[in-house]
Amino acid sequence: MPLIMVFWSCGGAKYTYFFDTGKQLDFSEGKWILNNTESNSVKFDRVLYDASLTEFEKILGDSLLEMHELRSSKLVAPKIGFNLSERDLRELRQNTDCDFLINIKGNAISDGAGSLTLGDETENSSNRASISISIYDLNAAILISSSQVYGKTVHQEPIFPEDKNPPTLNPSSNMIMVKGAKKLIRKYGKNKLGGND
Repeated sequence: MPLIMVFWSCGGAKYTYFFDTGKQLDFSEGKWILNNTESNSVKFDRVLYDASLTEFEKILGDSLLEMHELRSSKLVAPKIGFNLSERDLRELRQNTDCDFLINIKGNAISDGAGSLTLGDETENSSNRASISISIYDLNAAILISSSQVYGKTVHQEPIFPEDKNPPTLNPSSNMIMVKGAKKLIRKYGKNKLGGND
């Protein structure tokens, strides 16, 4: 019986980061609210929220509060949008007695490559996703940080050089979205001002 060997290449994703403002923040003071995440992925929105909560808890510890916790004891609207006006921010400050709000929005852009790529990958056949984070100062009623991360699958070099175009296992756009959120939040932790590491 002939022996058939199949070689796989593990695909990954490349992430590009953008900070429009507020790359370095002081997380050492105040009470911070993590709003419910928004995304176009019904199945992965909870995963995105849980991953974001875990990463921001590493930076903020007990200073981080969840929106649903506040709703149990405060007069807070059922849904707080991603882009907020000065009036929205002042109202949120009055109703929550908190100092900062973190909004996270995910976008699973495409799964053009699927979970398996045969041969070379192009931009049109890649898995792509993005994450946007907006952080507001509720006391000043202003946006203090705006950042994004964009991730897309990249073709990895094969393990065995003689295998020129092995099939590649790719992360889905949903997984790229969640991992991108983790990576972007870790950038905040790495660049934070004040407080103890």
